[in-house]
Amino acid sequence: MKALLLDAEWNPRSEYDLTDSERETQKAHNSAQVWQHPEMNVEDRPRPEPEDDEVLIEVAYAGVCGSDCSMIQTDEEGYMHYSAYTQFPNVTGHEFSGRIAETGDDANLFEPGERVTSEVVDYCGRCQQCRRGFHGHCENFEQVGFTIPGAFAEYVTVPEKIVWSVESLANAYEDEDELLRAAATIEPSTITYHGIFVRSEGVLPGDHHVYHGTGPIGLTGMNLSRAAGAGKVIGFDPSPERRSIAADLGFDHVYDPTEQDPVEVIDKVTDGRGADVHLETAGAVTETYPVIQETLAEEANVVHVSNASSAPNLATRKYQGSSAQLYGTEGHTGQQIYPRVIRLMSAGRLDNTSIITSTYSLSNADKAIEQAAKRVDGKVLIEI
Repeated sequence: MKALLLDAEWNPRSEYDLTDSERETQKAHNSAQVWQHPEMNVEDRPRPEPEDDEVLIEVAYAGVCGSDCSMIQTDEEGYMHYSAYTQFPNVTGHEFSGRIAETGDDANLFEPGERVTSEVVDYCGRCQQCRRGFHGHCENFEQVGFTIPGAFAEYVTVPEKIVWSVESLANAYEDEDELLRAAATIEPSTITYHGIFVRSEGVLPGDHHVYHGTGPIGLTGMNLSRAAGAGKVIGFDPSPERRSIAADLGFDHVYDPTEQDPVEVIDKVTDGRGADVHLETAGAVTETYPVIQETLAEEANVVHVSNASSAPNLATRKYQGSSAQLYGTEGHTGQQIYPRVIRLMSAGRLDNTSIITSTYSLSNADKAIEQAAKRVDGKVLIEI
């Protein structure tokens, strides 16, 4: 089968203190400190065979995530920008849709031909974090497209327990191809869902939501906020292309933070009440957090979604004075998040297909990632 393989040199920085686990497994906890000179190529690889508890999925579409881009972008010394867990060489890609091609001997939830998508984290179910219900923080986790082979390939094997049927999307999409394209946007939608409705507390219909960054995560999140009954959804992004996509989606309050003062905009749009929900989806924390802190509604929720490379100066008195909460959120595993997002899409309440602005073939997967890295698109898909 054809697959996009990413490889890099294991060369820990001299000042980086490797853990025993990293030494033993060569699975990096902080990839930006370990992996140097990444390269990606479309190659022929053996078609994988599912283990007893796995399914084999024939991939239809796979979305390019910012993390995929940061794995090939490097600093002056050639170290990749991505700062979380990886193991190479590996087939990347973790936002995808497809059809069941084969099932393992102990896998019985799905039938061949059934249309599906998948979560990213394979959790053990036995460690302390899993037993507490925090599967996304599993002590023995693996991640599709990060530490185990992903979906930038014709076929991918995935543990059955993290796979979800998308057959119900036929209620909203009569066209087979459109259904599978929409299903490939489920994973990024679950990121903000987890942040707003699982990590945060007390988010209510009618709340004002502000997105600092209208890239793929921000755009899918804005759609989700609207579907969930937000009073107003406000977006900020310096990219005219991304602001245009948001406007085409029907969002009236989308602004360039370099041209208009976000504090003044939020004050005007919310009639001086401030934002009930702030979502940091840009990663530009030195620019966004000063705005957030000046525009907190009483009991506001601030949800940090992005994987920022720097740290902001937090004015804790601002949070204290507004009785505001700051939540860190990462991933989407468990809590029935996937089926709930699928229900919203099936009901026609959430449609991300207009966010898809570029589609590439698998043979041009490297070009797809290079395009996504320009950060002017909504969602870039690879058609497998």
